Amino acid sequence: MDSIVWAFKHTMRNVADTGLTTVLTLLQNLDGKDVSQSFYQTYFLNILQHIFSVVTDSTNAAQLSNQSKVLAYMFSLVEQKKISVALYSLEEHPGDIDNVAYVKSYTQDLLKKAFPNLQDLQVSVFVDGLYALNQDNAAFREHLRDFIVQIKECAGEDMTDLYLQEKQEQLKQAAAAKLKYQMTVPGILNPHEVTEENMND
Repeated sequence: MDSIVWAFKHTMRNVADTGLTTVLTLLQNLDGKDVSQSFYQTYFLNILQHIFSVVTDSTNAAQLSNQSKVLAYMFSLVEQKKISVALYSLEEHPGDIDNVAYVKSYTQDLLKKAFPNLQDLQVSVFVDGLYALNQDNAAFREHLRDFIVQIKECAGEDMTDLYLQEKQEQLKQAAAAKLKYQMTVPGILNPHEVTEENMND
């Protein structure tokens, strides 16, 4: 597990993406397995804490899409009560709390300690959104991005890198659409620019 955490916390994008994909696949493959409950009890909160440390770190902004998929899946596991084992100490909370309430409280405390300049209401609304939006990847990612913007605004940091990945994807799609159009009009493209792969598209 330590090597997966090391990977998704890495500053090199391809290593971080591999780590995030691995942890998401691991969590998905554990769903419904006998060993899953002991895994959740041992590692769930640890993974959650590390994912939040990466999400709120400005050097890892390019992986926001994959980070949001992992967080959305983790919060859906809690909300859908797929984690039946207690994630909290039964001695400290003897029957007065469930995993949904505990993970909500745990996440709020985690974020308040990391970002004391944020108001309690900001943190509370953000955590409520993690439960409410975890079935809609796009909405969840935007909710996460909005929270990161609030953090950066409070810290006076630059926010341009938050939209870089989506901008790159839009430009790639625009370039592909332009090439496709140019291929339909005879004479626009030099015959040497048209590859067999492009012709098949």
